[in-house]
Amino acid sequence: MKRLIDDVEINKFDAVLVWKISRLSRNMLDTLIILDKFEKYDVKFISYSENFDTGSPIGRLVLQIMASIAEMERNTLSENVKLGMKQRALEGQWNGGSVFGYDTVEKQLVINHKETEIVKMIFEMYASGKGLKAIANYLNKLGYRTKKGRYFSINGIATILDNVIYNGKISWLKVENWDTKRRKGKNPDPIIVEGQHEAIISDELWSLVQARRKSKSFKQRQSNEPFLLSSLLRCPDCGQGMVPSITTSTRKDGTKRKHRYYVCSNFHNKGSAACKANSIKAYEAEDEVINRIEKLVTNKQKL
Repeated sequence: MKRLIDDVEINKFDAVLVWKISRLSRNMLDTLIILDKFEKYDVKFISYSENFDTGSPIGRLVLQIMASIAEMERNTLSENVKLGMKQRALEGQWNGGSVFGYDTVEKQLVINHKETEIVKMIFEMYASGKGLKAIANYLNKLGYRTKKGRYFSINGIATILDNVIYNGKISWLKVENWDTKRRKGKNPDPIIVEGQHEAIISDELWSLVQARRKSKSFKQRQSNEPFLLSSLLRCPDCGQGMVPSITTSTRKDGTKRKHRYYVCSNFHNKGSAACKANSIKAYEAEDEVINRIEKLVTNKQKL
């Protein structure tokens, strides 16, 4: 569709042919905007199974009615699908998707014994006091990988620890209208019911881990100083963005001194198995870049 719109603007063709208007778009506003673009560049629009002439007022009215019907059909279908999935969730059934520790067989969750051992290890390590990065680093060094064959990350470990599916539950509607609201549509009262699948983590271990997760839950305080080059600097080994890292040291008089660095994001999130730190002092990196920019902008020929 994006390529089609681009080609309209360079007069690459004379007409657009569709089977039904709903093939162009199921959103009335989008349909009218696209058709307005066609008209502006003198591109004819033809619906094979619907006979209307967009060149006349009656034809445009018919088109708008057809576009409205297409949008209503989409909304009705979407609502029916949501109701069906909600009912499946209420019955403790899995609504599909990939989840580490299980395989999906005929829409049912079946234990993946190899991955299950890793899930148990993650929960037990966290319950014993290990942090997210330490767990990710340990798994990566042992050669364990995610379902997609990637390194374990801090966020990946946290997602596993927070997923009620491992405790034999099914959750649904944690986020409402994900397609439009994304995480802003977070549901304060999601569906959580006993699932029809086999649990990996016992109630006792689950409760222990969740208690620790809540006690560790806090937002990291942002530094007053901006890291100007965050994710702009690239790791010389893996090519990933460099991210901020702050360490503190204690002077002889007891006062603390802050040190700002950039480190490889792979190392920061996945540990030394994924990459080296390749840390660089933030002030030195930023001064170097600023000095080079100053030299460039003061040289009219180079600029």
